Formats: sequence, C-alpha cells, structure tokens
Amino acid sequence: MELDLTYLAQEDRMRLSLRGQADWLVTRSLLLKLLPAWVAKLQGIDLPAIGIPLGPRDLGQEHALSLEFDGPQPSNFKPTQASTDVLLFEIKLTVDALGAKLHLVGQGRESQLALTRKESHTFLEMLAQKARAVGWLDTVQLPQWLGATS
Repeated sequence: MELDLTYLAQEDRMRLSLRGQADWLVTRSLLLKLLPAWVAKLQGIDLPAIGIPLGPRDLGQEHALSLEFDGPQPSNFKPTQASTDVLLFEIKLTVDALGAKLHLVGQGRESQLALTRKESHTFLEMLAQKARAVGWLDTVQLPQWLGATS
C-alpha cells in the first residue's frame, strides 16, 4: 500500500497521505466513527468460499494472520511542499468478501482506495494503532485484537 499516516499534534488530526492522490486531514470524530463501523462490516461479511469447511470464524485470528508478515510499518515518508492537505468530510466504506473500498470526500476533492481483504486489515490496524498511541480510543469500544500490536 502506498499510504502513510501521521499524527499532527498541533491540529489534533491525522494526515493520511495517499501517494500520488492526496493528503487528507482526518479528524478524531471521523476516525472514531470509521473504526467501529469497519469492524462491524467485517464481522457481517463471510470469508470467500474455498470449497472446504473452515469451522467457526474468528475475526481476531483472521486479523492477526493478515498482519503476520505485512503488518503496518513505520515510514519516513514526508509530504512534498507542493502537497495540499484536504480536510476529509466523509468516508464511504464498502466491504465485501474480497476486500474494502473507501471513497474519500472533502473540500472539492475525492479519492478512491481499493484494498484486498489482507490490506484492509493492515490499514485498519494502522488507523487503530495510531489512534491508540495518541489517546483517541478512550471513548470508543473496539475489539481487543484491534490496534493492540506495536
């Protein structure tokens, strides 16, 4: 994934940099609505059928396996001086058996982000980790497996 997430302490916002598209400013309120909604959508969508019974579903285990080799990685990405931060007003989230699509809308700009199921777990973990690190998760109840890795 070509993205980066940085906390801007002076603004109490996150900068979500989609390289080649936009640098979005994400408010605490919007992120705290997105995280539980995304978890709920993941829980409501079955895994793709593979022809053999998998037994009872464990979303925490699925999440951990998705992160096993490709979990969120810190990066030294710095937005260019020419980049313009755009305040994110709305995120339209669609989740299906194969992945997630995010439609980001704000201040006259839109971006689309299509993620595989594995990438969606990685991105969700990145958001939760950063929110936990800056103390944003005090008012929202998330599953214990989300954002717990370091």
